[in-house]
Amino acid sequence: MPSLLHWGSRQKAQTPVQNDMCEQCGQKPKFIEPGGSRHPYCSRSCAKQAQGASPSACALRGCRATGKPAFSNFCSDEHGRRVVLLDSDSSCQTLTAIAGIPTDKPGDLCIACDRKMPGPRLKELAVGSTPFTDVRTQFLSEWDSLNAARPRIDKVYQVFVPRDVRARHNGYRANQRATEEIRVFHSAQCICDMGTKTPTLCNFKSCGICCIVKSSFNEFAFGERFNTGRFGEGIYSYRNPSLADVHATSATSTPYRVMIACDIAVESDFEVPDEESVFVPSADAIVPAFIIMYTV
Repeated sequence: MPSLLHWGSRQKAQTPVQNDMCEQCGQKPKFIEPGGSRHPYCSRSCAKQAQGASPSACALRGCRATGKPAFSNFCSDEHGRRVVLLDSDSSCQTLTAIAGIPTDKPGDLCIACDRKMPGPRLKELAVGSTPFTDVRTQFLSEWDSLNAARPRIDKVYQVFVPRDVRARHNGYRANQRATEEIRVFHSAQCICDMGTKTPTLCNFKSCGICCIVKSSFNEFAFGERFNTGRFGEGIYSYRNPSLADVHATSATSTPYRVMIACDIAVESDFEVPDEESVFVPSADAIVPAFIIMYTV
């Protein structure tokens, strides 16, 4: 069974300045002829894609320059960042509403937000809203415990993951032929005041919840890289949140217990008994989707 992938630091190559990057993909440098002539694109495929698309104005209102796919239909990275700054607490809803730029999937950051604020972002769901109700309903319907008391969902934060996290997750699904995603729950100690202030993640190395969300399961409390259990080193979660609740411990600074609702990639015929844990060997197989604050 493969072990958990370690995403260690790598020596970074010198990054080309923004003006040297392909105007279509924004990922590779522009192609330079032997004589020194510089093309606007990195390859023929990007040139064809650019020619096939109908030019449109920059998505920033008032700007008449041509929008470029490399900058999420803005004319430049600067204008993409400017839109994000219009509302620092809106995640990508700002871009969707103002500029009409869709994200790949709910919970993803668009390119502009991803460049401005590396790492995941949190957004509190309004109590009684459809997303809040959906998370609450699923949590309570899956909760199966001998204890007659049922938990009360007090707050829910949606997790917006960086684009590289989503890309690695999609790559894992393709390589492993994991054609289905299921909702699972994972918990750990939470030593910060999660849920009592604004939706933020702390920097305490001993806070398991925040370490997991910030690293997308690549790091646990105290720098640990994996869980250890009956299947070896990897990540263990549960379809039944009451089983994950056994691992939930909270600080006295918050009245809530805290749990992470996650999306995990599995094969289409995957089955697991209700009382068993769901094991994956790689962080790429699981993505944090919501942080749930509840009381029992």
